[in-house]
Amino acid sequence: MAPDHPFGPWTGTGPDPTLAANPPEGTLTATTADPSSLFCYRHPDRETYVRCGRCDQPICTACAMQGPVGLRCRACGKPPRDPLTSLTPTQLAAGIGVALGAGTLGGLVGLQTGFFLSLCAGPFIGGMISEATLRATGYKRGPAMRLLVIGGIVGGLVLAAVIRVASFGPIGNVDAVAAYVSVVALSSVVYLVAATFGGLTRLR
Repeated sequence: MAPDHPFGPWTGTGPDPTLAANPPEGTLTATTADPSSLFCYRHPDRETYVRCGRCDQPICTACAMQGPVGLRCRACGKPPRDPLTSLTPTQLAAGIGVALGAGTLGGLVGLQTGFFLSLCAGPFIGGMISEATLRATGYKRGPAMRLLVIGGIVGGLVLAAVIRVASFGPIGNVDAVAAYVSVVALSSVVYLVAATFGGLTRLR
């Protein structure tokens, strides 16, 4: 027999509202408890309620990155290959060749100048080496370009020094060579610093 209803026995269709309010003992009812918390896939000890908008993995605030349509994990939020800073093998080979070639020419000039001329001409030469390397690589930017320019300046100066020493022919007078090296050593260091400064400034 159904429980008494305050307005009389239940005669309608569907479940008895009195049973919904006072379910019989042992009956399972739905709850409105909060959903189970999630834990970051990279930091299992961090509780989170955020998921990646692309792969749906749970992520904490430290791992979340702002994507085009919401938060994403670091794997999904990593930007694609940047065409401005990425070098193809052909561009890299061209950049190395031009940087060394221009650096060697600049090094030959730097070895011929004195202290003050190296200080004044170095930034200009370094800027020209950077400009030539930029043109060879399609005006790329980034750390790879800085390494190319610095490598061209340093490597070119070394090649220029080898060329200059070889131009002496058979070394008959070691003292003359030593005197020459001692004279140009200081100006070469000044040129190297000044050219590097000018080259990196041109890349900004």
